[in-house]
Amino acid sequence: MTVDPILVEIVEGYLTSVEKEVETAIGRTSRSPMIRDAHDYRAGIHDRRLRKLTGRSYSALVNPVVRDYPIETMRPGDVFFHNDVYLSEGGIGHLPDLCVTAPVFFENTAGEPEVVAFVQAFGHHDDIGGTVPGSMPSHATSVFEEGLMVPPIRLWDRGVPNEAALKIMTRNSRMPESLAADLDAECAACLMGARRLAELFERYGRTAVEKCFDAILDKTTETFRREILAKIPAGSYVWEDYAEHDGVDEPRLHTQRITLTKVDFDVAAGGPKLLIDFAGTGPQAKGPINHCGDYADGAFLKKWLAPILRNLADSPERMAELEVNEGVVPLIEMRFPPPGTLLTPVFPAPTNARTFVILRLLGVLAGVLAKAVDGRMPADQETIRYTGVYGDDLDGRPYLMREVLGGGSGGRYYADGEDTIHVVPDSRNLPTEFSEARFPFVVERLGLAADSGGPGRYRGGLGYEKHIRMLRDAHFMSIADRSILSCWG
Repeated sequence: MTVDPILVEIVEGYLTSVEKEVETAIGRTSRSPMIRDAHDYRAGIHDRRLRKLTGRSYSALVNPVVRDYPIETMRPGDVFFHNDVYLSEGGIGHLPDLCVTAPVFFENTAGEPEVVAFVQAFGHHDDIGGTVPGSMPSHATSVFEEGLMVPPIRLWDRGVPNEAALKIMTRNSRMPESLAADLDAECAACLMGARRLAELFERYGRTAVEKCFDAILDKTTETFRREILAKIPAGSYVWEDYAEHDGVDEPRLHTQRITLTKVDFDVAAGGPKLLIDFAGTGPQAKGPINHCGDYADGAFLKKWLAPILRNLADSPERMAELEVNEGVVPLIEMRFPPPGTLLTPVFPAPTNARTFVILRLLGVLAGVLAKAVDGRMPADQETIRYTGVYGDDLDGRPYLMREVLGGGSGGRYYADGEDTIHVVPDSRNLPTEFSEARFPFVVERLGLAADSGGPGRYRGGLGYEKHIRMLRDAHFMSIADRSILSCWG
């Protein structure tokens, strides 16, 4: 079948619209500040072959759901749930990231509903149990200290919620009402997205729509091959950077290393290919900075790291147009060190602060690319820092305020870095008005931290300066990095 290029554009726009509608629905109907106000959640659309079709934001994987619940056993109204780091095929990094998946159905030639796609959402929730409020104990030495682990389960069965599972999860959370409301929001939004996608199949037919899916991914592959990979000279390049502390041992450098090899022609890829080798990455940490990256051939990490490649686009405007979907996967091969490293941890190694590995890897890839392309990449930037307070409010009710703050982005070879850019797409700091109305503190100042970006012909972006004054005694939480080593220019 010859695919109509106009229909491809229509389908691609439709997928983007559905993804945005799902995310908007979650934002408007959820309850926890981390989801509703900080927007630390994602949606994604995947086809029957588990390939991610949308590329505006990263998302988890459908692979673990299908592994445990074969497609032929799924029914309309089903919603699946998981947050188990080690059983997520690398798609979930720490237990507070709760993931829901809804299959999309379309009648086959026999008139029976058949799975044709998936709508998925996952977000960072306030609390899923564990030894500290917020489920991110920086002193954890085992994943069992970090909260409730849930492997893939059928949370809704043909439209009926599993009340027993929901009771277990909310009972293990210090914020049960927020957790229940957030899960309702995400399940309902994904089911809505599944209905929207079913309408797409009804309008154009399964064969035509699936051909468009193939064309969308093929276009991404060819675009990155032609516009991005072609600018990287053949050869091998090495870069490494470090996390400074694992929360348990005394401060020391935990190495994250990438050897990047550009091959001008690979038979399997049908053209140029990038080989990313993580050999030399430091051993598994006692504390929670490990990340389970070596699953599903590194499928999650490939899509996680690929946005860095967009910096090689001809212009910032063109860079913004390039979306990262499953089409980038054939262009990247990953090689992992043996089990027992920061990227290949052995169960039950803790992972709640894996931020300092996977976000640092973005900078390591930028650094190794900079060596290959004569510095035409952004400079380094801090990862993100989790801060917050918890205790009892002025009425004696328990509360938990969590915030994820990003610093400025690195200076670019053609412009300054951008101020207070959140590495997590579309996320933001909590609004002052909301914070003061809900929590027992006053935000005395929130603004740019002067001169924090570092001097240079093109300076780095500025970070936040935020001052809060507590109105009642409370506990302060902070997980942060870059206390010893500065960002590189």
